[in-house]
Amino acid sequence: MVRPRLPPSLPRRLLQTRSYSALKVKDTDRVRWLTLSRPEKLNALTLPDLDAFKSAVDDANADPSIRAIAVTGEGRAFCAGMDTHVFAGLSVDEALNVIRKVSNAVGSLRLSPKPTAVALNGYCIGAAFEMALSADFRVSYHEVQAGLPETKVGIPSVVDAALLPHYTGLSLAREMLLTGDLYPVEKIGFVNRFAERQEGDLERVTMDLLAKVTDLTPTVMKAQKGLNEYWLNHGIQDSIEHSIHVFGECFSSPETKEAVDKYNARKKE
Repeated sequence: MVRPRLPPSLPRRLLQTRSYSALKVKDTDRVRWLTLSRPEKLNALTLPDLDAFKSAVDDANADPSIRAIAVTGEGRAFCAGMDTHVFAGLSVDEALNVIRKVSNAVGSLRLSPKPTAVALNGYCIGAAFEMALSADFRVSYHEVQAGLPETKVGIPSVVDAALLPHYTGLSLAREMLLTGDLYPVEKIGFVNRFAERQEGDLERVTMDLLAKVTDLTPTVMKAQKGLNEYWLNHGIQDSIEHSIHVFGECFSSPETKEAVDKYNARKKE
């Protein structure tokens, strides 16, 4: 997707008004909300939707006024995953191109330097479930069903589905991946907070959770998220050595000194 070039006189924040395919955007208290908006198809994702979502996350990452990103769905589903018509008749090269787009989109929440959350208002399936695994936080209604039904379609679950055993343990992860069945999110055990199914409660609970991180410095959020990712991919000793380097680098930012001084001043009160 080609991004519009803004004249130098226009603020970067105006990018929030750009239109995205099947995606609604709003800002609330320094949180960029992205709402998947194809409710007649349970917000199933097309290839243009993947490009739009990745661009929207990139724009939020680049906006210094935004401290966190939240994703939800319109209607009775969070997202039904990929529109399966996308997979019909693919060659090997075409399949690789499609799944790379999926990976870039769903993994953008994990790789964002800002805290990310998904607010699960309904079914969370396939690529959408991988998106939920990719996020830092998950808020959900109690009765939401989620899973990875790819094997029922005839394709494997890939990309951020690799995170599943870290949340569930190996036994349940293998059951979910092989059977393709849906499970209550309460059984999966990856939800941070639950909301009641009443008007506005899902957003309220999500915002309350994100309020715990939006006042923290962008420097420390970027550092800690980077460490979380590094620890997933490296051994213990390597991770310890890398974290020592990251700790030192944080002190190259004035934000770190200011945050430490502010914290110590509060302790004296």
